[in-house]
Amino acid sequence: MRGPSTSTVEELIPEGTSVPYGRLINTRDPSEARARTQELLKNVHSMKVLERGSRFQARVEHRRLNGIGLMSSDYGPAVEISCTPPISDVCVNFVFGGTMLIDEGSTGEATAVAGPARAAVFCFPETVDMRWSPGLRQLMLTVDKALIDRCLRNLLNEPLHAPLRFETEMDLRCGGEGITAAIRTLQRALERCGKAGPPPVLAKEIEHGILTALLLGQRHNYTDRIFSAQPLPAPRVVRRVVELIESSPDAAFTVTDLAEFAGVSERSLHSAFRRQLGTSPMSYVRRHRLEQVHEELLIADPSAGVRVTDVALRHGFTHTGRFAAAYKEHFGESPSATMRR
Repeated sequence: MRGPSTSTVEELIPEGTSVPYGRLINTRDPSEARARTQELLKNVHSMKVLERGSRFQARVEHRRLNGIGLMSSDYGPAVEISCTPPISDVCVNFVFGGTMLIDEGSTGEATAVAGPARAAVFCFPETVDMRWSPGLRQLMLTVDKALIDRCLRNLLNEPLHAPLRFETEMDLRCGGEGITAAIRTLQRALERCGKAGPPPVLAKEIEHGILTALLLGQRHNYTDRIFSAQPLPAPRVVRRVVELIESSPDAAFTVTDLAEFAGVSERSLHSAFRRQLGTSPMSYVRRHRLEQVHEELLIADPSAGVRVTDVALRHGFTHTGRFAAAYKEHFGESPSATMRR
């Protein structure tokens, strides 16, 4: 029998605290580090160096992709950071090379811990104090609260009766794989797409992957409602969604967009697609995108510098191997063979 997973953050996010092409803060001045980080995050926080005479060296990198942000932070000595609401983001903090003690509500005692096997999720209903051990490096995912609330409403297909509140500790050995995989995808996309960033179709795919991984993988006050039984929508709902997909070839749809258009929850739409078409809404969208790639490759001129990978990326396919396999399964030939016709 297979035992429980013992994965650590270094194994789940092998890219570590990488934020490709991020804005860099590099300073020995704690006040400058705090002020410039505050500007990037658009929130108020304080920072105190806890080890007198120690060599403080802030290295902070930050990049934002629409409502999603990624920030790496490394200060050297032990520090204490206090974040005061209002804060417009939900933050997921992954810790490398140390331990973070967390006090929510300024009680003076640690109420949660983040380290190699546990991340921390903050909604900031009240002040959060964090004490970083020496040498700690952090990778922080930020998600705009309005964005995640919209995704949650679409999962429920009803208004929110109370603010979203996540459990603070995220066990990376059980349930954290989804969100760490989504972060790896974000890191790879930022690296491959350079300073210009991912094209809109790919950006929305990454955004939705992060939102759903967080809402479905980390327990919160709406978890039970999300997984409760919901009625299936009428067949005409699926027909309307299919018509929308096929009539809007350049739209960067996510399942949230499709559920909002249909007026049903994401889970109900997914179940209806499965029952009526034998596939999921996003599988149908990706198949439609494959057909768009196919049409573009048929008329592409390789001598003009057109590359298969560029065409695939523009239509939201970031993993070259999986794209090529899906393409060959659907069309019976490789993408390069199509372009050589």
